[in-house]
Amino acid sequence: MFYHYLLIAWRNLKRKKTLSFIQVLCLAIGLAAFFLVARYVQYEKNFDKFNTNYKTIYRAQAYKLNDRVDDWSQIPVPVANYLETNVPEVEKALVYREIWFEFLSPDNKLVFKEHNGCWAPSDIFDMFSFPLVQGDKKTSLDAPNSIVLSQSMAERYFPGENAMGKTIYDGQKNELLVTGIMQDIPEQSHMQLDYFRSNATILKNYDDNWYNYSFKVYVQVKPNVDNSYISQKIKDVLIKHDPNEGRVLYLNPLSTLHLKENPRDDRGVVIYLFSVMGLMILLLACVSFMNLTTAFSSLRQVEIGVRKSIGSSKRNIVIQFLSESVAISLVAFVLAVFIAYLLSPVFNSMVERHIDLNLFADYRFTLFLLGVVLLTGLISGAYPAFVVSNFRPVVVLKRINVVKKNKINGLQAMVYFQFLLSVILITVSLWGYRQVRFLTNKDLGFEKQHLLHCSMPQQNSSVSYLALRDEILSYPGIMNMTTSINSPLHSNWGTQVIPQGWSNENSVFARWNAACSNYLNTMGMTLVEGRNLSDELTNDKQACLINETAARAFGWDDPIGKKLEREGDYTVVGVIKDFNIEDVHNPIIPYLLFLKDPDLSQAGDLTFKVHPESMAGSLAHINKVMNKHFKDVLFEVSPYDTNLKRLELKIWNSAKKTILFFTVMAVVIAAMGLFGLIYYAAQRRIKEIGVRKVQGAKVWQILPLITKRYLVMAVLANIIVYPLADFLQRSMPGQYKYAFTIADVALILLMSVFITLISSGYQAYKASVLNPVDALRYE
Repeated sequence: MFYHYLLIAWRNLKRKKTLSFIQVLCLAIGLAAFFLVARYVQYEKNFDKFNTNYKTIYRAQAYKLNDRVDDWSQIPVPVANYLETNVPEVEKALVYREIWFEFLSPDNKLVFKEHNGCWAPSDIFDMFSFPLVQGDKKTSLDAPNSIVLSQSMAERYFPGENAMGKTIYDGQKNELLVTGIMQDIPEQSHMQLDYFRSNATILKNYDDNWYNYSFKVYVQVKPNVDNSYISQKIKDVLIKHDPNEGRVLYLNPLSTLHLKENPRDDRGVVIYLFSVMGLMILLLACVSFMNLTTAFSSLRQVEIGVRKSIGSSKRNIVIQFLSESVAISLVAFVLAVFIAYLLSPVFNSMVERHIDLNLFADYRFTLFLLGVVLLTGLISGAYPAFVVSNFRPVVVLKRINVVKKNKINGLQAMVYFQFLLSVILITVSLWGYRQVRFLTNKDLGFEKQHLLHCSMPQQNSSVSYLALRDEILSYPGIMNMTTSINSPLHSNWGTQVIPQGWSNENSVFARWNAACSNYLNTMGMTLVEGRNLSDELTNDKQACLINETAARAFGWDDPIGKKLEREGDYTVVGVIKDFNIEDVHNPIIPYLLFLKDPDLSQAGDLTFKVHPESMAGSLAHINKVMNKHFKDVLFEVSPYDTNLKRLELKIWNSAKKTILFFTVMAVVIAAMGLFGLIYYAAQRRIKEIGVRKVQGAKVWQILPLITKRYLVMAVLANIIVYPLADFLQRSMPGQYKYAFTIADVALILLMSVFITLISSGYQAYKASVLNPVDALRYE
């Protein structure tokens, strides 16, 4: 029986080559999109799972009591020792500190700027699965001057040589001994590191410092221990040692760090967005398949009528059509795998990953895909099967049309649903594009396009800041220069402050910076109230500026002259117009600016305001002056945009391209499905068209007969656009979101109408210009 069903399915595929090709290709594209999304989601969900102990590894984090505006992954060093000593459920804890960037060199000539390093103990190779190919993992980072390199970094520094035992120099010309070579850390790790430096000196210097929140602590607990139980036990540890900070300590699982490092982190929303799009594209392919099968089932009415008249049951006909649908799905599966492999390089480029689609590497994933294919076949064939099985033999054999005029039938409803899905995907794609452009072009509150930036390490140059500034500003293209502890979007520091009139228990978290008095002018920031800080006023060492958000958060209508406490009392002398301290994805929070002693020996940032037309000359002049005064210091002067910490914007930019990629696939599916339906509609009305042409009808009068219904559906499907855009604006994470305009709604309407016309135009025109004699002879 099953062989008989397959034989009939094969004959129908051969008889309707155009329809069969469209059905298979639509389903294959939908399945390919789903395969790519499923593999991507699996890839992202498997981050850090290569670690043998990933289920028992956590990172200690902290947040302000009753206020989770800023969740800190950085905590004091002694927390590690406290957890190992006082919490029996903890097996080990280690201290880790990121190296944001530093210059390293194998000799005095070659210099590399490294961004992916950290200070760590030897225990890191025992807690995490970072295998050493050379060296002893138990002692490799015990010595203060030791360094462990990845294989790729070792080859870069010592090409063709064995790096073990070699010397590397850091930015202060300290000698570092290579004591280990490790395998390159997999891409599926939240730690993307090329080297580890020993943290022995750091541990010694900060072993009893409960006030410095510059370190990360990773904890490995005993098996089958609930982290919420430990978090409950340790929540008051920081408060006991530093009551003024009032921070709650807790453990965050390693398995969540990639997509959700803290409660404000919403990178994981991209995963859900892609998942929804993958499912919608597959659903669109299924609906298109249903519509084509249902439409062309009318061409098999006689076959079904004969079968039912000789005793075939409704159940047998349902099974027959489901079998045909599953068979087509299996054929589409083979084509889908080919399409997915073909598109995988483009997809990997968009999501910035190296995802291998090898179906044979993971049998569970392959079985999952086969299950999806079979389910797709059953769902796609279900509606047509039950529609066809309900045909009455007398009606179909006498060719009686039982569809009432002007009544919406199931096929029309499904076609409209197909248009609706297409419009939804186009809307999401356009909103994503507009949102990324909105975030990219948003006014940051300072003029980064005119700035050059340089992060300087601690050094011993004898030149003063004022002398250096005068020499640099001697070049006509350089308009200003400033020094500060940190810089917006590059780095920022946080602190707790107590505004005047507040109790110690109700402190406010704020970002802060210290800079010289010309900082605002250099950065292009605006002072909206009060005055600027002054190097000439002695009292200004205890003065500060705040931003508008801080004034509102403190409840100050007239902030000038008010005081706040931060390791001493400071008087507010001015208010800065709000600017983005962090990425534009995040809300602007209270900000404080203090006066900085212009001492160049301390680590900090130098920022230069340059005339745009003299950027190259200004950069060359700055480098010349800096090289003269800082001969033994490695530094880099670059445009302010270089290495900006705009992770969320990068994620959304990648999402924009990926959404567009999927939308194009969805439009292709919808267009091909519509092409098939127009082909069917044209074939059914061939005789009618012939009669109309004999009576003198023109081409432009015949075209609407075939396309009018679909154009109306395309227009009506756009009722979802504005509500969907409003939903995206309200539900998508982030502080600043693009709001759809009438122009956007009109653009989507034009796009959907255009796609409909392009999809249907050829077949409709072909039918309208058919010779009336051929049309009247058509059977």
